[in-house]
Amino acid sequence: MTRRPFPLATTATVTALAITSCGSPAGPGAAPTLDLTSWAADYLPVPAEGGLSMANITDPRGGFSSDSADDVEPGWYAVTMACAPTDTGAVPEDSSPKIALKGENGAYGGGDCSASPITTTVYVGIPDEPAPETISVEVMADGREYYWGVSASPTTAPE
Repeated sequence: MTRRPFPLATTATVTALAITSCGSPAGPGAAPTLDLTSWAADYLPVPAEGGLSMANITDPRGGFSSDSADDVEPGWYAVTMACAPTDTGAVPEDSSPKIALKGENGAYGGGDCSASPITTTVYVGIPDEPAPETISVEVMADGREYYWGVSASPTTAPE
């Protein structure tokens, strides 16, 4: 497999995603609902045709939680990442999980959960190569249960 450098726009987006990524619910006093399906519906946009969506809960003892999507077509995607403690009384900054979006050709971004949800534009795959890619999300939580999710929809290149 040949590795190629990311285009400049992708590098900038990966940096932005790494700085901000995902986190607590938006707005003061907001708290996630009590189940994953409702939480994901509140915080993640429904992906457009050709997009993908993943959501899950971390183990309350900590460790990794992950999911993946196969056959993701190369191109620009609007990616939204979000995560929040399942315990509505928890302070999200107490124990911030780490989230990473990866592919076969490298990392697409990630960070800790300090602001949520966050949406950015990322190029998935290698430009000028039509091969689909497997995209994975990995979340590392530190001894607390968190909802997490990613939604990605095909979009146009940023200007």
